[in-house]
Amino acid sequence: MTTREAENASPPERMQQSLDRAGLSAHVDMADDRSTLRVVLLSGSRLPFAHYRDAGEATAWLKNAGIRATADTDEEDNVVLRLPAGAVDAVRELLTADYLRAEDATDTLRHALRQGGIELAEVTVETLDTMVIEIADSDNLETGVNLGVLLGADDIARNLALHRPKGMRKLARRLQLVLTGAVGRGVSVHAEPGCAHRDDRLLIDLHADQALPLADRITPPAPASSTGSGAGVLTQAGSPINVITAG
Repeated sequence: MTTREAENASPPERMQQSLDRAGLSAHVDMADDRSTLRVVLLSGSRLPFAHYRDAGEATAWLKNAGIRATADTDEEDNVVLRLPAGAVDAVRELLTADYLRAEDATDTLRHALRQGGIELAEVTVETLDTMVIEIADSDNLETGVNLGVLLGADDIARNLALHRPKGMRKLARRLQLVLTGAVGRGVSVHAEPGCAHRDDRLLIDLHADQALPLADRITPPAPASSTGSGAGVLTQAGSPINVITAG
């Protein structure tokens, strides 16, 4: 959706688009009186209160947030937020803003991985604080090796038997070391050997605020825009990382 389309969308459309983008399961429409917007909650995932079928809990959340609105249940026992016009923007911001930022960071990282040739990686937001990169690869985790090489660890697969679980675990330890050097502590990498029905996998857990730094690290550098004999020369990458001692 373009910026102009978003600006021209009706309040229910804007609310629905924000909820969908933020990963909240809900249906939005106008009440019969056409003055109140209804948000029907269909799942508890990513909500700021624990029990999504508890109208009392939803009402308490609205009150604690200083929002003049109500909540009740429909005929299917779904909680319905009933928002007067003056409360719509505040509720949309509270429900979606943090997850929208996390999803935007995920999109940036996903794009950077694709640009770097890491095609088999899926990036998902787990919580507001964490995201997961899942690499499922039938080719001896070659995609995970390529990620390490992209970050400067040219020798990351040296002496590893990547068709064996032990070799996969060693690759995970080495890649964790490389990622820690790239974006800081808190990264964890786990290898899961596949089977007849599932490819081998690497699961990389990151703090949400490490997504953009990682995207920056793996995005190809732009040509230098200087004059003189150095014009057009690519920025030089850092020294290769030696991870052999990581196992």
